Amino acid sequence: MPNQFKNNAIRGPINSWLLRIMSAYMHYKFGDMKNAMFKDHPDRVVEIGSGAGENMRYLRKGTHLIAIEPNVHMHESLKKTADKYGINLEIRSLIGEAIDLDNESCEFVMSTLVLCTVKDLEACLKQVKRVLKPSGKFVFIEHVKARDNSVLAIIQNLLHKPWHYCFEGCHTNRDIQPFIESAGFSQLEIESYNLYSAIVPIIPQIRGIAIK
Repeated sequence: MPNQFKNNAIRGPINSWLLRIMSAYMHYKFGDMKNAMFKDHPDRVVEIGSGAGENMRYLRKGTHLIAIEPNVHMHESLKKTADKYGINLEIRSLIGEAIDLDNESCEFVMSTLVLCTVKDLEACLKQVKRVLKPSGKFVFIEHVKARDNSVLAIIQNLLHKPWHYCFEGCHTNRDIQPFIESAGFSQLEIESYNLYSAIVPIIPQIRGIAIK
């Protein structure tokens, strides 16, 4: 399937630059969690929305990473980050709804703070499940909609339109958990939590492991 993501000549490079400069801060906030969740990954990993390569630091040297990243402005950063961490990188300029991998061809798929940007979340999760082998793992860390009428919910709703426009179609107030729960995984461990940071619209979050 073709890449239906529209790369923006201004926002695309800016977002790539922002991800690079935010890398150290995101590692400070999410690093321990990611190390714990990704530690048992196999030698071949698929990542939905790899961005500038923030998660490569949590992969073993020599890991084959299939990076599903439609924003071509991220690709140069991905290559540099892969060289830095010794990752065998394969970039696919595809959206999450149109992954061109074979059925039941992967053991491990991951996404972090990216399902908020997917246009058709149900279709994306169907693709994740399709490419996973039986008993394969989908590991995720995502920001989600805050509790109705809370201060966080008010902030999310106020910022949603400009945030959505500026940051790759990110929905500040998307209720992601029900989509994962209804995707038909055989096992699902999911936890809701608040990891407070300077990036207020991405509070609260969920994390978990879904097994095909």
